Amino acid sequence: MRTTYRRLVSVLTALLVGAAGLVAAAPPASADVTYVPDDWNGKVIYLSQACHDRGDTVCHDNTGCKGFSENRNSYKLAMSTIRGGDTNHLSLLERGYKVVRGNGLTRKNIASSNRVGADLHVPLHSNAISAACESKQPASRYGTHAMYVSGAGKKCAGEIVKRVGASSPGTNDTRQYRTDLGELNQTNAVACYLEQEFHVWQRGTNWMHDRGAWSWRLAGAIDVYMGYP
Repeated sequence: MRTTYRRLVSVLTALLVGAAGLVAAAPPASADVTYVPDDWNGKVIYLSQACHDRGDTVCHDNTGCKGFSENRNSYKLAMSTIRGGDTNHLSLLERGYKVVRGNGLTRKNIASSNRVGADLHVPLHSNAISAACESKQPASRYGTHAMYVSGAGKKCAGEIVKRVGASSPGTNDTRQYRTDLGELNQTNAVACYLEQEFHVWQRGTNWMHDRGAWSWRLAGAIDVYMGYP
């Protein structure tokens, strides 16, 4: 009886060890959504949605004029850039790119971008310069900013500022060298980080809400940087 019991314990222990091994070997959970074009050009673009995790496991949000949500807007911009909002201009899918949309915590999006072998990593954000919804400030206080850390990222940021900034209401369109952002420093892919406009003035939020009228500009900037593969 004791021998049978010992054999049973041995078998159960082996099964538990095996199961633990299987769990440890399982791939990490992914928050990605992948979109595949009808005619793939071989390139992968990673669009990283805004998610301010602040070192914890919560996806914090930034808000602007009249309840503007940076996180929700980031998702909508990603979808418009991927699938198109203007029938007269091409989206990323129509341009032949496979697009991976990361909707997890920032550090998870970085890891996911590296895991899928993205060719370009583009975080999608909106900007702030105060905690309030400002009024009676000049348009030169706002605009489209694109951040970079590498030489290739600088070129990408320049294309984004030139094309997206031409549409945004703020006139202070600029690219900025930054060394303190994980999504610029920790991705294997070239990264250029978009701050599409400032969400602390009404004209800026109105423009961002109307993303279908200009998201094709972001798709076009990416295509120009990638060299029309």
